[in-house]
Amino acid sequence: MVGILSKAKEVRERLYPILKESAFLDRGVLTPEEFIQAGDELCQKCPTWQWSSGDPCNKKKYLPNNKQFLITNNVPCPERAKAVESSVDASILAEIEGDEWVTATTIHDSTRADEEEEEIFGLSEKEEDPQLDDLEDSTIIDHDEATVAPGGGKKQIDNTRNKAESDNILKTRTYDLSITYDKYWQTPRMWLFGYDEQARPLTQTQVFEDIVLDYARRTVTFESHPHLSGAPHASIHPCKHPAAMKRIIDNYLKSDQPPRPDQALFLFLKFISSVVPTIRYDFTLDVQLS
Repeated sequence: MVGILSKAKEVRERLYPILKESAFLDRGVLTPEEFIQAGDELCQKCPTWQWSSGDPCNKKKYLPNNKQFLITNNVPCPERAKAVESSVDASILAEIEGDEWVTATTIHDSTRADEEEEEIFGLSEKEEDPQLDDLEDSTIIDHDEATVAPGGGKKQIDNTRNKAESDNILKTRTYDLSITYDKYWQTPRMWLFGYDEQARPLTQTQVFEDIVLDYARRTVTFESHPHLSGAPHASIHPCKHPAAMKRIIDNYLKSDQPPRPDQALFLFLKFISSVVPTIRYDFTLDVQLS
């Protein structure tokens, strides 16, 4: 089944037309050009985010070679989501997804994720209808063992002192986060790859510890990154992103303050932060959520 779904995604990506005309205010989606504009705005105001070219063999022709996706590395995640769930801004999630968002209190297992993917790809009978300061990386991992210089002496002392200083620094989980453009859903898509306090990759179970379980209706799956080779990344599936953006946009339209397409990623990162509240990535909220 995984192979069938993978092939279905490849075909979908290849055959689906590129959005040419702006539909941000009407449907909450972005053209590739608007995604680039929004990414430029994010990088300018939040320098911890940068454009990346990714793996050349995975290049998307409808995006510039040097602006294939956005990435920020070594983002601290000092707490598990369960510790702060009570403080998550539920009003934002309710605004985004209405009554449908809070419907599950358990993690989607791989079988359920496959079922939802089947629905999305038509493989089942169902059909889918103020600026923040740069984040300081509080995680400093000491990879080197203390080595003794020939004859002992200063090098060993220096390494011992460095190790003592490192031991006094709080170690925490970290994440590499990336935002890609999903051609089919015509929206940004968030990808996560986590590391534990010793810089070892997190297991899938550990990653789920950093996702708010009460809002798990949004499917979180582990898939190959569209621009990077290597181990699968966790991804928040974008099937509901356009509807989420549309609800937010509509609220601003009621106040005669329509957001611009180049502000889209600030709104996107705001509601994603309510799903992964302890991953402390950088974003400037130019458009205040009402």
